[in-house]
Amino acid sequence: MMMAVGCSSSSSGGNSSEGEGKVKIVWAHGKDDTAQSKKLIEAFNAKHQNIEVVELEMPQKSDAQHDDYVTKLAAGDTSIDVFSLDIIWPPEFGAAGWLEPLNDYFSKEDLEKLLPGPVEGTQYKGKQIAIPLYTDAGVLFYRKDILEKYGKQPPKTFEELMVLAKELQGKEGTKYGFVFQANQYEGLVCNWLEYVWANGGNVLDKDGNVVVNSPNTIEATKFMKELVDQVAPPGVTTYQEPESLAVFLEGKAVFHRNWPYAWKASSGPESKISGKVGVIPMPKGPKGTSGAATLGGWNLGINKNIDEEKKKAAAEFIKFAVSPEGQKIVAIEGGRLPVLKEMYKDEEVLKANPHFAEFFEPLMAAKPRPVSPNYPKISDAIQRNIHKVLTGGLSAEEAVANIEKEIKEIEK
Repeated sequence: MMMAVGCSSSSSGGNSSEGEGKVKIVWAHGKDDTAQSKKLIEAFNAKHQNIEVVELEMPQKSDAQHDDYVTKLAAGDTSIDVFSLDIIWPPEFGAAGWLEPLNDYFSKEDLEKLLPGPVEGTQYKGKQIAIPLYTDAGVLFYRKDILEKYGKQPPKTFEELMVLAKELQGKEGTKYGFVFQANQYEGLVCNWLEYVWANGGNVLDKDGNVVVNSPNTIEATKFMKELVDQVAPPGVTTYQEPESLAVFLEGKAVFHRNWPYAWKASSGPESKISGKVGVIPMPKGPKGTSGAATLGGWNLGINKNIDEEKKKAAAEFIKFAVSPEGQKIVAIEGGRLPVLKEMYKDEEVLKANPHFAEFFEPLMAAKPRPVSPNYPKISDAIQRNIHKVLTGGLSAEEAVANIEKEIKEIEK
């Protein structure tokens, strides 16, 4: 794999303070097309005379960032102090011993102010190894105008979703009942997990045991296959987020599973359904107690290789990033979903992003993907087998049995 290595600052091990009593820390993050990152740094530096945060912009693609961090951290590099982590990286980096535990900096009360799913996704073996900065979660978009015209309530269960999708496809210019992401890639895993969790299934239990091969998981997988066969576009098994969203924005689908960013797109100038869209949590299965959402988002971690003075300064920056002031910057300047619960009732945040109020309930139900340092291999096993189900190459029973066998080998 080609490795993209970002230009680093000249800071190295030891005290790299610039000026007497001033600690300089480097925050590495992916390319940010919003004002969020720069505004966070400016606001923090203005409040902290003894700490200066500077940014190191990494490549935009998360894979390139990941490979750069792995190379640096494995070599004991100290050129970065704080860095942004994709939601699926903390277990891998935690198992490698590259992240400074943050339990001494964040109390239980501090963590309870944040959304529970993102907090859970940044824990490893009882330690808080990162702190969520902003989040994301799968939600169900629907044509509010169509449901209202035909006197229907939004679906809360698998059965209701299927019945409505069948009944309403073809109405008001639509062609399909439901569109989602069913290509063989990470997005398929996110979709599949939402049905599995919503039907009372799981991949790993809280102790890391492989529990994927259950009637609940098989039933959820069969439901996905029914969606593909009965209410989705013929090409849905090649769709990722852009392709599925395009179908919905063209007014060709009644229901659409995607991430919250699709709300803004649905109201944009390219949308044929502006003002006609509603959003709700994903539905629950017959064996489940509630719908579920797969978490996305990014977190902040501290490089374990740096000295204690810089670790303390880095923790101060992270504390600021999840404070009300920092989270307002995330929401207003970045347009991203904050992790601080109180932001979903904040007047300034809701004035800038009125739709955020709609996402609080789905975000409270959101769950992290299987927390394992081997997650990339687990994801690959799920992608391959579930895609074969959706394209007719395997039964749900065969696929789930394969996934169980492969994950047990991976987790040995």
